[in-house]
Amino acid sequence: MKNSIPFSPFTFPFLLALDVDGTLTRPDGTISLRTVNVIKELQRSGAVLCIASGRPPLGIRPVAELLGMGEFGGYIIGFNGGVLMDYATGQVLYTATLPSEALPVIAECSRRPGHTVLTYVDDEICTEDATDPYVHISHQRNGMPVREVADILTDLSAETLPKCIITSDPCEMPALQREVTARLYGMADAYLSEAYFLEVVPRGTDKADALVRLLEHLGLSHGNLIAAGDGHNDMGMIRLAALGIAMGNAHPDVRQVADVVAPSHADDGLAQVLEQCLP
Repeated sequence: MKNSIPFSPFTFPFLLALDVDGTLTRPDGTISLRTVNVIKELQRSGAVLCIASGRPPLGIRPVAELLGMGEFGGYIIGFNGGVLMDYATGQVLYTATLPSEALPVIAECSRRPGHTVLTYVDDEICTEDATDPYVHISHQRNGMPVREVADILTDLSAETLPKCIITSDPCEMPALQREVTARLYGMADAYLSEAYFLEVVPRGTDKADALVRLLEHLGLSHGNLIAAGDGHNDMGMIRLAALGIAMGNAHPDVRQVADVVAPSHADDGLAQVLEQCLP
């Protein structure tokens, strides 16, 4: 791990894969003009932008537009690797869905005191408790309406679900993650995207896996990849990249696998690193 930024500018074209929350966004959820400008300038120079997030595609779209993808094109990885989409054409290049056999375990765990579940159907957030404060965080981030259902097992039985999120107080989550991982072994993976969000995704779903597919689609290699993130769900793509960037606000585990540790997202850390990639 390096704490300085001693690298030469990348040769264009390269793929620039960026997480959203805690990486592109500042603590107040906004993206600074400095960050917007450097990312647009990289795209003008030939970089291909990919926004890689746990958010659904609808929740990524405002970020994509702000960063110029309406003009330059690019790609979206949503649901932590569960969907890969060409932003310009809307073509879905890859998608994954949870096996129905995983839902009873998810439902059981999410109905414990202080827990609930949310998932995404079309352009809605579906949950068994619309008053849950962590569901409200998802609503605010993604700008999607919330629909309360009585029972995800019966009310959403006809739907194909990209992922489910079990919410709870952060102190409950490490033990819950171990339990869900063990009980769904071979069917689904579970990891923390936030201290209060346990993401349950189709087995093998990962931002890094989606990026490998995208690099193949573009005829590029991992040597043409820069990736930046702050969460455990970003570790795979940070390891994959020729230049893996962890934010200063990232978990220590994430910083440990990075090539460069940027300053915090509160200090435009991503922009400070990416400015050194400009030709």
